Amino acid sequence: MNKNISLFFFLLIAACTQPPMYYWEDYSKTLYKYKKDLTPEMLDKHKIELLKIIEKSEKKDVRVPPGVNAELGYIFLIEGQKDQAILYLKKEKLTYPESTKFIDDFTQNINGENQDEN
Repeated sequence: MNKNISLFFFLLIAACTQPPMYYWEDYSKTLYKYKKDLTPEMLDKHKIELLKIIEKSEKKDVRVPPGVNAELGYIFLIEGQKDQAILYLKKEKLTYPESTKFIDDFTQNINGENQDEN
């Protein structure tokens, strides 16, 4: 009985020490600062943070958090870098296949293609 209790607590502690699923760095902080001060400088700081999240996620061998590639793609689009925007939107779609419909619709709007209204 004592062994079962010890095993239970060992498994409980082991389950609590699992590494995080995603690496977010200072995402919330830079997004908040950008939303409070909508300037190109703050957008650039947030963009740098997104690039850092992607780089560190790859180094830590964890998936890039959901929406990060898409948000970075949107920032590149705002900056007029359409090719970079589409590249990061495609990365979002590959990482999170459930985003395919949204990303495809968004990409069609970027390219000015006609969409089917169903």
